[in-house]
Amino acid sequence: MNVHSSEVSMDLLSQSEHTRPLIRVLIFGHKDFSQLMSRAIRYYTNQAQFHLHDAIVGSASEVKPLIDKYAPHVIVSAGANAAYLRSVLSLPVVSLEISDDDWADALERAAKVAQKVDTISFDHKSRILPLLAKELGVDVEQHVYHTSDQAREKFHIIRRQQPEAIIGASLVCGLANQFDLPSFLVYSEASCRRTLEQAIEEGLQNAKQGEANALTHWLLNKSKTPIILSDSQGASCTLNKAAKQALGIQSPLSLSLQDIIGLAPQHCIDGDGECQFGGKEWWFHCDQVDLLGSKHFVVQFHAKQVASKTSPIITDQQKEANLVYSSPSMHEVIAQIDAFSASPGNVLVYGESGTGKEVVARRIHQHGPYAKGQFVAVNCGAIPADLFEGELFGYHEGAYTGSKRGGRKGLIESARDGVLFLDEISELHPLQQTKLLRFIQERRYRPLGANAEIDIELKLVAASNRPLEDLVASGEFRSDLFYRLNVFKINVPALRYRPDDIESIAITKLTSLCQSYDVQSNPEDAFETLHPFLLDYPWPGNIRELENILERVVAWLKTTSNPQRLSEVLRHIVPEFTQITPAHDSTGTIQTQESQLIIQAMQQLNGDRRKVAAHLGISPTTLWRRLKKLNYKD
Repeated sequence: MNVHSSEVSMDLLSQSEHTRPLIRVLIFGHKDFSQLMSRAIRYYTNQAQFHLHDAIVGSASEVKPLIDKYAPHVIVSAGANAAYLRSVLSLPVVSLEISDDDWADALERAAKVAQKVDTISFDHKSRILPLLAKELGVDVEQHVYHTSDQAREKFHIIRRQQPEAIIGASLVCGLANQFDLPSFLVYSEASCRRTLEQAIEEGLQNAKQGEANALTHWLLNKSKTPIILSDSQGASCTLNKAAKQALGIQSPLSLSLQDIIGLAPQHCIDGDGECQFGGKEWWFHCDQVDLLGSKHFVVQFHAKQVASKTSPIITDQQKEANLVYSSPSMHEVIAQIDAFSASPGNVLVYGESGTGKEVVARRIHQHGPYAKGQFVAVNCGAIPADLFEGELFGYHEGAYTGSKRGGRKGLIESARDGVLFLDEISELHPLQQTKLLRFIQERRYRPLGANAEIDIELKLVAASNRPLEDLVASGEFRSDLFYRLNVFKINVPALRYRPDDIESIAITKLTSLCQSYDVQSNPEDAFETLHPFLLDYPWPGNIRELENILERVVAWLKTTSNPQRLSEVLRHIVPEFTQITPAHDSTGTIQTQESQLIIQAMQQLNGDRRKVAAHLGISPTTLWRRLKKLNYKD
């Protein structure tokens, strides 16, 4: 793949009242997609700084100068462009997803000029197009590609068959225009806006994570003060680099805090003391801190005599699996986690997006015999099918054209003696499912280009936000792979079913955020204002959405001198709370009447949707949307 058009520098900036710098978003588009994005961008210039690059990306070397120039927090693209960028970048990449409405609108436009329509789409076919085609009385043939080169190849094959109309992405529509073929872009401005909103959210999280990582890195590696963090029993210790060097501790796993300071930590809370360790004398100060509902101790050391320099020892730091909960349902989940983590059996975790499935997987890792190895998380929906084997199994030098010199270790090998977490397992392509199945059965794999298989010991945890049983029934997921994964099953309940946890998480997060933002307001006062809204809101984004909303509130508290005004401005800070529709409002009455009219017409006209649409004076596509919303079955 090559760049087909020069860069369009689109610096859309605005002055913001926020003290925080704007999130930087780098968009890789192409022709019509770029034009749609440029129109959608204007709604968000007070939240982010956008740079639009109009090109089809062909190599990492083309992307690197733009990354260096703009330093984006997040990347936005679509289709094959997005898939390639995900495979070569460590930055979050948000891909535009084609909605059912996008397909419906595009097909309705195409049906006005053609009886036969060809679609060329990335990665998978649309499930609703056959139904829509029947409603509109047109024939539709769907074609799928995985790379930009494949898209061009598919187009030219279809072009020789003299198509009446083509639906596709901007690359496909651009090719169609070159040959004067009717074409219809499948993207919409609404989808672009949804994508930008998701990108801003992910960019904000990436920026905050970067700041937190910088602080953590400084404390662990740059601070000159030896610091030890221990659990409530003093049994598990985490040391920064200065502590390892100054105290001469090679393996903190074999030591308790009492071994170092000579006292149980609960006997020196918020106090000073003296100790001897490693042949040296030390003063120390001990503080008790509350980390997400769990007591920990932080001990800082100061040498009575200047310690000599020693060689640095670098170890990986693992992300802690912190779960805040008080509900009976989550107590059951924790009991399952602790029981299942002791077994080598595979674990399948179900839960809606944002419920904390990865946190569950990390707790399984940290509380079991596989804690000595790494926790390796893999987003199954983000790895293109043609890169799957190389990413998972690794490859030897020369395994394929363009392979990295010296080869590459796969994600499975990185998880040796640890936990391999396969997130979004339901999104695996059927070919990927087959390759994964053999590895799970044999617990051995062969890197690309290798002659011999490699045995490996690890624990496998998979997660899905869709019931795999339903996907097995529909033929989208292999039954043998499902049964291999489903040794132990954990269902993480959605937040709306856990009101006790909403309160616990909110109080803990508000306290933590107020400390992070250096807000002097009492977090409990803010919680009292938010409390009725927190319990009434359905939380479609679960814990992730709750944390984001709380952060917005704390960010406002940081900017005001009158926190008592929170109740007055809450609808501006959290507009989601004002969109909860009461059960008996006028809008609901109108919708109920409309639904009754549609159902009556379907019954009177024997389910003939074309006649029903004409009778009601709406298009077949609009009728399809209404029936879908009603979950109407013929």
